[in-house]
Amino acid sequence: MVDPRPVRLLIAALGGEGGGVLASWITNAAVAAGHVAQRTSIPGVAQRTGATTYYLEILPIAPGAVKPVLALNPAPGEVDVMLASELLETARAVQSGSVTPSRTHLIASTHRVFTVDEKSAMADGRVDPLKMREVLQKFSKSALLANLALTAREAGSQLNAVMLGALAGSKAVPIEDDYFRAAIRAEGKAVDANLRGFDAGYGLATLGVGAAEAKEAARTPRAENQLEARAVRVLPRDAAEIAIEGVRRLTDYQNKAYAELYLTRLERFTKHINADTAFLRELSRLLAVRMSFEDTIRVAQLKIREGRIERLRNEAGVGDDALIRVSEFMKPGPEEILSMLPPKLARRLLAWVERRGWSERSVKMKVSTTSFFGFLRLRLLAGLRWWRPRTLRYAEETEWVERWLDLIERTLAQNAEAAKAVVASAALVKGYGETMKRGLKNWTLLANFVIEPFLAGKLPRDQFADAVTQGRIAALKDPDSGKPLGALIDSLRALPHSPRIAAE
Repeated sequence: MVDPRPVRLLIAALGGEGGGVLASWITNAAVAAGHVAQRTSIPGVAQRTGATTYYLEILPIAPGAVKPVLALNPAPGEVDVMLASELLETARAVQSGSVTPSRTHLIASTHRVFTVDEKSAMADGRVDPLKMREVLQKFSKSALLANLALTAREAGSQLNAVMLGALAGSKAVPIEDDYFRAAIRAEGKAVDANLRGFDAGYGLATLGVGAAEAKEAARTPRAENQLEARAVRVLPRDAAEIAIEGVRRLTDYQNKAYAELYLTRLERFTKHINADTAFLRELSRLLAVRMSFEDTIRVAQLKIREGRIERLRNEAGVGDDALIRVSEFMKPGPEEILSMLPPKLARRLLAWVERRGWSERSVKMKVSTTSFFGFLRLRLLAGLRWWRPRTLRYAEETEWVERWLDLIERTLAQNAEAAKAVVASAALVKGYGETMKRGLKNWTLLANFVIEPFLAGKLPRDQFADAVTQGRIAALKDPDSGKPLGALIDSLRALPHSPRIAAE
């Protein structure tokens, strides 16, 4: 007897990830298998590159039966299979009621594409991936959660092909595997690559949920050169993954020698008895971020990054044949400009500018990235990477990083949890211009009047980790005035068993 109820599938994909093609493959495979199939799509916004949901209903019918009327949109609690191309989009599907523990088979990629809010937060604004995974496991009937984007890259394929293979391997829809493969061939684009992705996804699904997660957990970070191999050799797996990304980032930012300096700095901590994986992972991340500080050279480098114009086209919704003009509006101040000079000369000129009250002035610039001369200006500026180590900004950043690492090393010898808090304090210093100056001022207050007194034994060590964490949170609450941080410092000074800490 044919089940009168259709199988309901919902796909959530970000822009450019091939969600429409995936929906088309599934629909065509269902029709070829003799079923009735219908699909609809709803464009949405994910604060990234846009998100679209695709809703499909598939109903096996007997030959000659009356064609049924299918629904155009999903109802909460009625979705049988949920496919999602990104972790946060999957969590949003749970929030909307599309994923339920009594019905929904979930197939989702665990990689992240961060939202604007996550990237623009003063601190680490990322949503906790472990908590999201716990929610997904709890609210689904079964959940295949794996980094499908990484699986696609390893197979030389695309994410949507891997997701199709995972769907076929899960046996959650009444369609034989050959119909899915035939749908890929019939589309006629990148057939071999898509079939490789299909097979990779199919293999993950047939391993079973637990085995697929175990395989992902046991995955060895892929090293593509000697520096990356060095990271794998000296760091735990979870930390090595971040360090490899740090090596790639800093090689792109400066050169291989700079990436080697990054690893050398990390190796100061790898054999310390109190340095666990979580500590090394966060240190690897924040050290890479701080060493790739945003100076004018970096800004120019990012403005002319390959693929940026294509991304802007996608965001604007215009085709490759359309002429577009991209204008960059910048307002560099005296500090951003003069910090490109050697330290001695830059400091003298900055002092001269400050005496004349010009520190708050800025130079308004409008540069067209899509014009020949505009692109050339930015290209020449980006090409000054060789000059960066001779600049004031580089000298100041190096001095800051060395002090931060020294504080971490000294703290690690006394209190492992406090050392993690000192590592996290680096999040206060970010950006450039006034943003960077405010963050640096607050971090210096935290270092001088919270961290250093604890290290000197002037404050009770059982409060060390909490005080540093609360100091960082206080600084982030009001980075402009610094009043919350000042209040915390005053409360520490008032401790009856601690000597008074003189304020500057």
